[in-house]
Amino acid sequence: MADIDIPKDKTEFRYFILEVIGTLTAVIEEKEPFLKQHSERVANNSANFCEEFKIFDEAGSETIYYAGLLHDIGIIGVPAEILQKVDLLTNEEMIWIKKHPVRGEKILSNLNYLKDILPMIRHHHEAIDGSGYPDGLKSNEIPLGGRILCLFNHFDNLAFPRSSKQAMNIKDALEAIKNNAGKLFDESLIPDFIKFIESNSGASPDFMLKKETTSMKQIFTAIFKNFMAGKISPPVMPQVARQMQRVMKQPASGSDDLAKAIEIDPVISLRLISIANSPIYRGVTEIRNVKSAIPRLGLKETLNIVTAIANKSLYETDKVQYKILMDKLWGHSLASAFGAKLIAQNLKLEDPETFFLMGLTHDIGKILLLKAFTEVSNQKRLNMQAIQANIQEAHKSLGSLLVKRWGFDNKFMDVIAHHEDTEFSEDAAQEILVVHLANMLTRTLGFSLFDGEVDFAELRSAQILKITPETIESIGEELKQILQDVAHLF
Repeated sequence: MADIDIPKDKTEFRYFILEVIGTLTAVIEEKEPFLKQHSERVANNSANFCEEFKIFDEAGSETIYYAGLLHDIGIIGVPAEILQKVDLLTNEEMIWIKKHPVRGEKILSNLNYLKDILPMIRHHHEAIDGSGYPDGLKSNEIPLGGRILCLFNHFDNLAFPRSSKQAMNIKDALEAIKNNAGKLFDESLIPDFIKFIESNSGASPDFMLKKETTSMKQIFTAIFKNFMAGKISPPVMPQVARQMQRVMKQPASGSDDLAKAIEIDPVISLRLISIANSPIYRGVTEIRNVKSAIPRLGLKETLNIVTAIANKSLYETDKVQYKILMDKLWGHSLASAFGAKLIAQNLKLEDPETFFLMGLTHDIGKILLLKAFTEVSNQKRLNMQAIQANIQEAHKSLGSLLVKRWGFDNKFMDVIAHHEDTEFSEDAAQEILVVHLANMLTRTLGFSLFDGEVDFAELRSAQILKITPETIESIGEELKQILQDVAHLF
């Protein structure tokens, strides 16, 4: 019989509950996808409201968040044709709908750790004047959590209904709520409710993500302080890359000297040969050794490739819960490196190989923070969105510290410090603009933690570099092909 993974502390228990609720909400989504989005908005709004106006303590705000996610779970017993009906429901059909609070309570009643949400589930359709269901409770007979859920549930149905054509604007939806104060809704809640809705346009942030982000921020702040105080030693540049840099700084050195430096590491040597034989570098004859690979790649390109191969080891972990994020960070760094080089070549800038290294190292602070976090956190259940939010905030300072210790010049530090700026002056350094543009390009290709569409015509870095959206799109296609050909070889 398999061992049961019993939660050992408050944090573990919270994740355990969220896993159970996640399974239940997946059932809701399978029945009616709209209901999952509706439930998430009601949960986030209700919990953030209670927290902001100190209606409940921390545990109480979490409880109403769980209740919000599951308040409509009883809907799974309602026939789909009734749920999806556009016209007014008949009396018989309304009977089906009005059963869902009691059905939801029954479904959840065997889960003892969710017992506190049951009254909220059962009574989220009660009305202050007694006209609600299922029990026709009045005023303070209705649990406070039920009254709050009723308010946010009703508002969400007005402002974000299944059919967008029926949606009210925020102002009209609030007016409808005010008109029912003392009838459907607790009049004492209305003033704060209106302030809350007006401040976030009816859709507040993810409550649990915000909580996890705040909690993790303390850990990452401590990591940052320890780095700055020298209590945590940053990783050193891999030996083979350091040796190559020393060789290339010697005026009399050549490809033979460089080959000897690389051949110290047989794994890197084999990968370098594989990359030299890949479609983007392949020549007439097959490369069989490092000495032959260097003339084909060029000295600087060889340094770039070896540095990238060596750096990939920084993105490896034996902790499975971090592996996906580590892999994404590596894929983003490699894509940014090749993207920056392609942009520099297109603009005919000097030394495009240096742009490759800048793209490769621009986010190195993120991996530094993440690796440190893996050492101090033993949690098995992790909110990766919260982790990403925290490494995003602090990575630039640590990245600058690392590349300085690795011997890179101030231009690398400037790139790390400013590659995520949103505004640039006309005299901004080309290196910063190119890496910024490459960084944004990876988002459109799926090689970023922040995938999505980018309007390159409005992007300031593209405007200053005088590079058109059509050219960027062409570079993007070339970048995809390069990554397809060589990414697996690193």
